[in-house]
Amino acid sequence: MISLKFDLRPGWKYIVSVGSVGQPRDFDPRASYTIFDTDTKTFEFKRVDYDVKAAAAKILASDIEPSFATRLFLGI
Repeated sequence: MISLKFDLRPGWKYIVSVGSVGQPRDFDPRASYTIFDTDTKTFEFKRVDYDVKAAAAKILASDIEPSFATRLFLGI
């Protein structure tokens, strides 16, 4: 698991993309999510591996456009 943590600056505004599992757009096929700690006012971005092959196989076995399966491997 990869983790990146940063502190929020008082008075600043932030837009945070929390990520998702599947259909990535950042060249990284791992699942991504964030944790916001309301006590310390920190965001922690996390990445975890998941079974991309199994997810792609389910897409290919369905009526969904096959390019969605390819996207899982490429991360775009």
